[in-house]
Amino acid sequence: MSIENAKAKESKRKEVRYAVSDDCRLQATILLRSSDAATASKTWPGTMVDMSSKGAHIQISLGAVAYTGDSCVLTLSHGGVKTDVRGSLAHYVCSARYSVCGVRFDFLSEGSDKAYLPYFKAIVASSTLVAGAAGTESPGRHREEFVGSPHSKLVVWRDKPAGALLGFDFTMARYAASLDTVGEDMFKNKGQVQFKSATGGDGMALSRSHELDARWEFSLAASNLPKAIAPDIRRLLRLCS
Repeated sequence: MSIENAKAKESKRKEVRYAVSDDCRLQATILLRSSDAATASKTWPGTMVDMSSKGAHIQISLGAVAYTGDSCVLTLSHGGVKTDVRGSLAHYVCSARYSVCGVRFDFLSEGSDKAYLPYFKAIVASSTLVAGAAGTESPGRHREEFVGSPHSKLVVWRDKPAGALLGFDFTMARYAASLDTVGEDMFKNKGQVQFKSATGGDGMALSRSHELDARWEFSLAASNLPKAIAPDIRRLLRLCS
């Protein structure tokens, strides 16, 4: 099956697939339980291509040999958190440079779906952002909005259109991250990022554990912003995360 045919087949599926940027911080490996002796029970490092609520695509080495229906374990990791998701190969496509595994998840293992959701939600919140309203909010303060799914929103402020960045407010999946004033010292900027619940809550500060969770989500989402968003915005959020 060619890559083009595989993509056409995937497009007919109901679940939406969300792109993972080629420089996203999300790390992935896949354990293939293939009938091929050289591949059987071997873990292959790879690059995530996209994710959905029921599956994912991962790009791996041409050295792997696998077949549709083979069982597998996709391991996702980021920021010290690692999650195994069991599944099977919906398809296996080879090109001149790499192979792509289409994985269909098996969420029969208790809790595996809940462990996958934080990764998936962060990718959805970031990959769906598109340009929205823009305009002068006040003298010396230009506002740009990017809106995503289901309720993600990135707002940045500049001193003028296409000018220097002044700050940002990024509502992701479960949390929101904001920086009121951008300074020259990026380490200081990172330390001044504030976090809160994306649902607003009662205005109380996050607990230490929730703040660490928010930083984890911000680090992942900020590294997966669409290329259509201006490079200086992507750079700022990446360095601050």
